[in-house]
Amino acid sequence: MKSVVLMFVGGLVGGFIGPVSALVGVAAGYVVGRMLTQSDVPERKAVSQ
Repeated sequence: MKSVVLMFVGGLVGGFIGPVSALVGVAAGYVVGRMLTQSDVPERKAVSQ
């Protein structure tokens, strides 16, 4: 019985890890993209001036 419960819990944990890691990756990419675009803006303004 314990093995069945462990298998069930392992399946739930494994099922949550996939989507959570995908969301974390998307959020990290979004943050990095925002940081890069924000750091580019002052440089472009300085070059144009």
